[in-house]
Amino acid sequence: MMCLQNRYRENFNFTFERLESAVSTITSMDNLLKRIKSYIPRNTKVRREFRDKLQESMQKFVEALENDIDSVVALTVVFDFITTINRDIDNNSLTEKERASTIEVLKSWDMVMGVMDWTVLEESIIPSDIAELANKRAEAKKNKDFTLADELRKKIE
Repeated sequence: MMCLQNRYRENFNFTFERLESAVSTITSMDNLLKRIKSYIPRNTKVRREFRDKLQESMQKFVEALENDIDSVVALTVVFDFITTINRDIDNNSLTEKERASTIEVLKSWDMVMGVMDWTVLEESIIPSDIAELANKRAEAKKNKDFTLADELRKKIE
């Protein structure tokens, strides 16, 4: 991320402050993916303003890369789009089709950036025997039977 926040023809200046900023940026992107995953759309029709913002963002992203690989401007486009999506989620106005389009656009942009954690969107299935052991462990902890809880934890691991 730090490299993307710097134009490739300019000297790269490493600082821990910039590193923390890059980590924070990646975390906010991952948080958006988590919000998209847990969001339950209310409508199905794609709004004109969303479609226009999506097309404008895609065009500006490509233009930035075509302009001497200006990743700084491209990231600005991504952040503006993320702000729009977060606002739409807060307002419960993002539809299912818009949600799917958002994921596809972010995936295409991430093919260039390579910084988002897409495993966040994957469904994790816990095997039933592990879930049963976890429930038994929670019950043992509730009953203050910590020896049994430790044994169950070892089995789960």
